[in-house]
Amino acid sequence: MIKFSLRNNYFFYSLLLSILFLSSFISYDNISFDLYFNHKYKEYSSYFIDLLKGNGVSNNFTLDSFPIWGYGIIHLLLVTKLNILIFQQFLNFIVIIKVDHFLVSLKKIKNIIFLRLLMILSLPYFFFHTQMWPKSISSSLLILSILQLFYYSRNKKIRHLAFAGLLMGILSNFRSDYLIFIVFIIPLYFFFFEFYKNKKNILSSLKILILPLVTLILLIPWGTHTYSRTNHFLINSTNTGHVLFIGLGQLPNNLWGISPRDDDFKMKEIIEDEFGENISSVSYNSNNILKKKFLKFILKNPLEWFKKCFYSLRLVFFDPFYVGNVGDFQKNGISNINEIRSFENAVYQFDYYKTLNILNNTKWDFSEKEIFALVITVFTKIIGIAIFFLTITLLLVRLFKYKFKSLFDSDMNFCKLLIFYQISISIFAFHMPVYNTSIYLIYIILLVLFFEKTSFNQAINSN
Repeated sequence: MIKFSLRNNYFFYSLLLSILFLSSFISYDNISFDLYFNHKYKEYSSYFIDLLKGNGVSNNFTLDSFPIWGYGIIHLLLVTKLNILIFQQFLNFIVIIKVDHFLVSLKKIKNIIFLRLLMILSLPYFFFHTQMWPKSISSSLLILSILQLFYYSRNKKIRHLAFAGLLMGILSNFRSDYLIFIVFIIPLYFFFFEFYKNKKNILSSLKILILPLVTLILLIPWGTHTYSRTNHFLINSTNTGHVLFIGLGQLPNNLWGISPRDDDFKMKEIIEDEFGENISSVSYNSNNILKKKFLKFILKNPLEWFKKCFYSLRLVFFDPFYVGNVGDFQKNGISNINEIRSFENAVYQFDYYKTLNILNNTKWDFSEKEIFALVITVFTKIIGIAIFFLTITLLLVRLFKYKFKSLFDSDMNFCKLLIFYQISISIFAFHMPVYNTSIYLIYIILLVLFFEKTSFNQAINSN
């Protein structure tokens, strides 16, 4: 008989599976291949089929260097949205169990119920894995690879580095977001800890280079593909300029006249002026032009860019994680969507008069189903904001109390480094809650370790 306690593994796993199923079930009607470039991933699927059949590349194939092709393999193998959803949530389930095992069995935490309660309440992360996008799989692979690095920091076995490199190489074929982190920041971080803190010799410390080496090897096929299409060997996708440029538009009423939209008029105008036609903003040439324009704009108006960064930081705090698509917000399929968007923007801009005006003067016309979706969405947002604020608060408490003594806890500091990297992207490039949700479990790990190590909690445990 299963004991009804979160300390009981079978009960926890069963409850977790049930919540994963419910989050998928209530989202299913609004899961669509019409969003997030799935038409392009389907084109990759056809491209792979032609290559496997030996037919060569079709004249109708249009994809050069964006998006990166990994999710096309998922479309090829799993085909339907139900199959992909099951696969993504199953992989998500495995990752959560692995994180739980790491904290409970290896870190020997005492607050098991606190950890598992946080996991059960991880609605932002559960909804994140319901959507048809490569972010889901790349997030799961990232967390699994980081666990391998945690194992390596304990036993120094090369197989953990190699496996982490394998996982990171695969995830880099789904998303390019973490390539700089994988190739440069992780090796520098581990070299610092091995060489300076643990007093290892240089040769022993350099073993960490196995990680980026394996990752880069697995990106050779993508580089070969991009070379055949653009005459340039690339290890990432070419949407960096696009993202940086429209990221400037996240500042309301900015001096550049840019909007945060993929179809921004200013961006189209620049591309047309440069090339004489409206070519794709994510092509190789457009990517280079937009990066140069981004740099030129911020050098010309640095104060405006600082304002933009401050506003993006505000967005990070008030909208840190994904809230799901239960209400079909992505396709504006809910009543009063314009008022909801305006209300949200007014909150982010601290325009309380406008906020109250919208609440009082709008004729809200929601169905019972839409009210349910709104309640779930608001509850999910509250959970996300609470997790983010609690993590930041405990971070500040530890910095204030222990100052630099806490800099030598390898696992905790790696989590901090990854969170800092992700928040930096949101501030300096473009803020989207889904980016931060990719590392939601890292917040959980750090929060639990903070709670475990903070002195007031240790006092509670001793009492």
